[in-house]
Amino acid sequence: MQNLGLSERVLVPIDITRCPLEVFEVLNGFAQEREVTAILLHVVCLRVAAPENRVYDELVQEARWYLQRLADRHIDCSASTLIRIRIGNPAEQILAEAKAESATLILLPSFGPSFWNRLKLLWKPACGAVLSSLAGKLTREAPCGVFVLPARTSFNCERTWGRPTEKALQDSVYPSPSYRPLQM
Repeated sequence: MQNLGLSERVLVPIDITRCPLEVFEVLNGFAQEREVTAILLHVVCLRVAAPENRVYDELVQEARWYLQRLADRHIDCSASTLIRIRIGNPAEQILAEAKAESATLILLPSFGPSFWNRLKLLWKPACGAVLSSLAGKLTREAPCGVFVLPARTSFNCERTWGRPTEKALQDSVYPSPSYRPLQM
């Protein structure tokens, strides 16, 4: 891992359906040592075209609400926190956000390769097989250091907290859907 300076911008990609909470322990460890701005990023990735932008707006608002709750509950108050939502391919959007925010480190929780990719390794061993395809792409192409954190837990925000009500979305710190649009 690269040497971190006094003020760091740490990008933390979060999947709100399976968030590994141990990523916050590592982030808080960095925050105790130096000034840290934590950039929590969720990428909305629909595999189908949404019939209207309202679908994206609702998904973005919900994701923002979940990320804010995660930040409030799990990030040390000494760290500044930015909430970011992007739409599109996760790898491309994480790389774009790292560049746009001048991130000095990507703290990437990784669940490792899928069962099928591990099974393929029996016939065709490859270097870097312990990384998921997303982690492999980010470690090769990121404009900053990438710390791949093996994920052990899987916290599902929606299952645990339920879907936010309309009032909760309106009362949230970030009520408007200000996300980075999909690049065409």
